[in-house]
Amino acid sequence: MELFAANRQWSNRPADERFWTVTEAYEACKQYADTAREVLVPATGLPVVRMADENIGLQLNSRTKASLTNYAFSQLCKRAGAPTDYIAKLSTTTAVACLDEGLAKYEAPEGQEGKQAKLLVHENGRIVARAITSEGYSRVWNWQVFDKLRAVEANGWKVPPARPNGEEGMKTRKATAADVVQGGPGGLSVRVGDPIAPAGLYASDHDMFAFMVNEDRNIDDGSDGGLNRGFFVSNSEVGAGSLKITYFLYRNVCGNHIVWGAKDVVDVNIRHVGEAWGRFEADVMPRLKDYADQGARDDESRIRKAMKFSMGKTADEVLDTVFGLLPRRNGLPSGMNKKIILSTIAEGEKLEAVDGSPYTLWGFTNSLTRLSQATPFADRRTFLDRFAGELVNLALAG
Repeated sequence: MELFAANRQWSNRPADERFWTVTEAYEACKQYADTAREVLVPATGLPVVRMADENIGLQLNSRTKASLTNYAFSQLCKRAGAPTDYIAKLSTTTAVACLDEGLAKYEAPEGQEGKQAKLLVHENGRIVARAITSEGYSRVWNWQVFDKLRAVEANGWKVPPARPNGEEGMKTRKATAADVVQGGPGGLSVRVGDPIAPAGLYASDHDMFAFMVNEDRNIDDGSDGGLNRGFFVSNSEVGAGSLKITYFLYRNVCGNHIVWGAKDVVDVNIRHVGEAWGRFEADVMPRLKDYADQGARDDESRIRKAMKFSMGKTADEVLDTVFGLLPRRNGLPSGMNKKIILSTIAEGEKLEAVDGSPYTLWGFTNSLTRLSQATPFADRRTFLDRFAGELVNLALAG
């Protein structure tokens, strides 16, 4: 299974949203947050105004106006029930009138009636509204997440190096022995002396993303190089997404931050409601520390069990085993069928020397994740990959 979340960040982030170190990212985000404040305004009839530069803004009080970031503008249009692209093409006067009418008809979601909207306002030379969220939105600041990541560096976590992506103005330097991680397939990983650029740590005016790996406790799965641990963490402090962390075992990371041979992928999502930061501190951070500290023995034992677990001696017997496990997850999931299972076995027979026999649990799930990579649709790939991991859990739980 290959993971592309970090690669998409590497491919698309501009130079000013990239950082060399966790501390550098923390300091940038903290400085930004120190110039921000939250303002409560009426949820209906948000005071839309025409700014001196002919752009659309919000009237915060009798004397203060705030311009809008692109993201806040899209949130405002959504509240007004108006297409963002359409409103952006109108004259300012017409756009303000359309938004005023739409906002006057705004109906708060169930449970939010009568409450206010929460603006995130940034002031650094000029006043900018960065976000428009509900009063109940529980903000987790990007600097808070990076601050916690500074702490886990002491447990052996590091950001893998990446090559420059061609972005103009990108800072570069030569990779040192301290930068490099385990080699990737086909010599695609970064080597000592290769040019590298800041990657793996990203932050903008509305989100952050971090990619870290730990090679201190290598897991022997019978392959050359074994498996190591990694995670992605992402957050939006303006309502663009939840606080999310993805844990995984992996075989290699290449110079464009594609993660190869990922296993046991687990996603944890924390919505920005209630005590979101408290849940992150209480639940996610201790788990991340345990994830780094746990020895390889448990993972190696699990892998050996999967290698020995027989799915059957024939394709029909494998089918019976798979469908026999499914009742434990309340039946066959939509999209999983006999054809997929037979295709998985056929794929596994071609690469038995690499993935193991498809008639074992280990080989079958390896083949299933490999099959998913030939699927052009991301949601379909995710479904097959997650199903492979669930199948291992169901089989070994018995």
